[in-house]
Amino acid sequence: MFRPSRERSGRDDPYLPWKVRLFVIGAVLALGGMALVMRWLVWAGVGVLVVALLLRFLPTRE
Repeated sequence: MFRPSRERSGRDDPYLPWKVRLFVIGAVLALGGMALVMRWLVWAGVGVLVVALLLRFLPTRE
C-alpha cells in the first residue's frame, strides 16, 4: 500500500506564488471564455495554464 510521507521536503518552491497566480488567471480566462462563448479566450486560458504547468520543470537553486 502506498503511504506518502507527511514530512516537508525541506526545500521551498520559489515559483509557488507564480504558479498560483497563473492558475487563477488561466482558470478565470477559460471559464470566462466558456461563459461568453469566446473560443479564443478559452484557448488563452489554456495557454496560461500550460505556462503554469511548465514552471514545475524549471530548475531550482539548492
